[in-house]
Amino acid sequence: MARRDYYEVLGVKKNAGPDELKKVFRTLALKYHPDRNEGNAEAEQRFREVAEAWDVLGDPEKRSRYDRLGPLYTDSGRPPSPDQVNDMLREAFGGLFRRRRADAPGEDLTYTLTVTLEEAAQTIDRTLVIQRQVRCVRCVGTGDHPENRTSCASCGGSGKSATRRVFRTECPACDGKGYKPAARCDRCNGEKRLPLEETLRVKVPAGVATGSKLRLRQKGNDPAPAYGAAGGPTGDLYVLVQVSEHALFKRRGPDLLAEVPVTLAELALGADLVVPTLDGTTTIRLPPGTPSGKSFRLNGRGLPGESGKGDLHVRVEVETPTELPADARLALLAALTASTHPRRSEYQSAMKVRR
Repeated sequence: MARRDYYEVLGVKKNAGPDELKKVFRTLALKYHPDRNEGNAEAEQRFREVAEAWDVLGDPEKRSRYDRLGPLYTDSGRPPSPDQVNDMLREAFGGLFRRRRADAPGEDLTYTLTVTLEEAAQTIDRTLVIQRQVRCVRCVGTGDHPENRTSCASCGGSGKSATRRVFRTECPACDGKGYKPAARCDRCNGEKRLPLEETLRVKVPAGVATGSKLRLRQKGNDPAPAYGAAGGPTGDLYVLVQVSEHALFKRRGPDLLAEVPVTLAELALGADLVVPTLDGTTTIRLPPGTPSGKSFRLNGRGLPGESGKGDLHVRVEVETPTELPADARLALLAALTASTHPRRSEYQSAMKVRR
């Protein structure tokens, strides 16, 4: 069915001729074409509307039928269904005419799952305990007492309306149920659903990151339809993953960064340095004269990613002593001369020129 006035979409009067329609269409199609408006969702929607309007108004037979039917026009030429008429009236009158919502789905649920960085490095199974709403089995989701009903006199138990078929197909007296309840369901008290605590297993894939979303189909709430015992599909459960902060590692996608404090002696003289990994420790060699801030890359010791496992980057940072015994201070001053710090000597020479 036509949702908008096609003449309004093209910006022409209803008596516009074929040549004028064609000219306007070409201008608008060129203006809003996706190739000229990449990433512009509003222009893409406008282009579809213009193309839809031209498809109807550019065809003499379709245009003639559209002029007769207006918003009741359909591409097939068949009269609109009662549900389509309901949709149109609901949009036009703000819900004055009710629409059957027996097919409304159940609500989706969310669950936040926290995992450690070590767990994120491998595929794991976790157990979740969730609270969800499930359809009452006693009343089959109607909310009515299953043994305390009377047949609807208006429709004879069929649930179909014999009048006003243009606007509604279900019986207005019983809302399409075919009966009138005399009491609420004694188990759900007419709520149609009951709370249920359920234990589920979820597989968390290796390499998962904070913000990742896992979907468990039909593990959300059951629907609570507005009419009858029918209903749409059960909602889904979305598991939102949160990877906790780590004391030793920072994450950069699939790569890991570890900052390791070292002594001045280890950098100056060289050392075998024990560093952390996700599955334990390993040892790297610091060459003599290693500068503070240097990074060492350990290939494939990071997290799983789309292109394979990431790397572990170990950055060494010198920890400057804040307190030294007097004899150690004297020994350090004696050992650290201009020859041990050539860059410092060059800097001091350059500074003398500025005095």
